[in-house]
Amino acid sequence: MDPDNSTDSLTAQWLSDAEMPLANKFYRTHKFRGKARRHDPCMVIRDTQNQIIACGSLRKLTDSQLLAGVAVSDGYRGRGVARFLLKGMAEAYDESTFTFPYRHLVPLYQSLGYVEVDEAGLPSAIIDRFHTYQKQGRDIVLMHYQGQP
Repeated sequence: MDPDNSTDSLTAQWLSDAEMPLANKFYRTHKFRGKARRHDPCMVIRDTQNQIIACGSLRKLTDSQLLAGVAVSDGYRGRGVARFLLKGMAEAYDESTFTFPYRHLVPLYQSLGYVEVDEAGLPSAIIDRFHTYQKQGRDIVLMHYQGQP
């Protein structure tokens, strides 16, 4: 791999509840829709200057969890940072984990153990959020974590 595209010098870190404002500052600064909530697991990726360059969280719902707010700053896109983040977060995934990636990102999520699923029989908290996001015009896909391929 080209050293400029390597994730070797990046670090992954779960934030404490007290550190959640750092994730929300990242989202605001980079104009992402995400929002990290206290008590929900949130991981960030930092560069060599200790700056947050990517973020993602697991929104705890009644009978499931939603991988949400996955975002990578513009200067680091296409360099494996999202894969590094999602692999780091995988330790917290289980059979109740869902996500709604944009359609063009489906191959990435499939390579990490997610499969496209039908809405039938899924938790209402997942289906309701999925429909809300679709109504906002997002070209997203409903995916369920099945374990590392």
